[in-house]
Amino acid sequence: MNAGISVIIPNLHSPLIGEVIDAITHQTEQRLIGEIIVVGQDCHRLVKPPARHVETSHPVSAARARNLGAALARGDHLLFIDSDCIAAPDLVERIVARLHKGDIVVCGGVVIETGEYWSDCDNLLVFADYLATAPAGERMWAPSLNLCIRRSVFWSIGGFDERFPSAAGEDTDLSLRLRASGIRIAFEPRARVIHHHRRATPRAVWEHLRAFGRVQATIWRRHARLMPPPLPLERLRALAPALRAVAPFLAIRDTATLAHHAPHLLPGLVWARTAWYWGVAEGVGG
Repeated sequence: MNAGISVIIPNLHSPLIGEVIDAITHQTEQRLIGEIIVVGQDCHRLVKPPARHVETSHPVSAARARNLGAALARGDHLLFIDSDCIAAPDLVERIVARLHKGDIVVCGGVVIETGEYWSDCDNLLVFADYLATAPAGERMWAPSLNLCIRRSVFWSIGGFDERFPSAAGEDTDLSLRLRASGIRIAFEPRARVIHHHRRATPRAVWEHLRAFGRVQATIWRRHARLMPPPLPLERLRALAPALRAVAPFLAIRDTATLAHHAPHLLPGLVWARTAWYWGVAEGVGG
């Protein structure tokens, strides 16, 4: 840990980026943070020192922004945080404790505090296994909104694949490449960020989960050994029309457990999970 941690934040005009940076600069283990690198565009002019702003000439994907930041980083470890995530004061302290125990890749917990119906549905479906209330342990993949990895390991597998669309699938792909190389992914729920992304309409949530579904087919193709599809992809392609038809029923089955924690969200959860299945049908048909 002598060379410290490089914090890398992809940004596309986030109105919260100032708060995100401020939370990083007030960590209990601030001395371990060597630099803060914000990559992207900032029309609000909220990126201030000590953060370093790497401005891009045009909007870039989150994967591209993270890779650009990682290429400039000098720390032994890279801490990726999204521009709508406010770190708890002890986030770095909690992550470093896991690094000292020998973990190479650590993802932290997610706190949902929007209080907005559709945002909560979206967050709960995407991050159910990564909530700050979930048990610590090993995970199959790690969301990149709160992820720490040894820099040498990150580059040994080629960083994020920039061919993925913005904020969909690139973190799952990175995680599975790590696992294929024999590296485990540790989850530390106490290393928390508050996720403030707001998808406040049914349409926004539908399109978000539908994009995740489309990308899932790509993940199955690339990582069939670690994350095999439920049926051969040729079979799924033939069943794509039927999958759309039965998607609401599959969604009810999938969301039953989540609904126990927040029963009022059940209609929205079913809606969003149905969108995921529609995306899968599109993805396997491509």
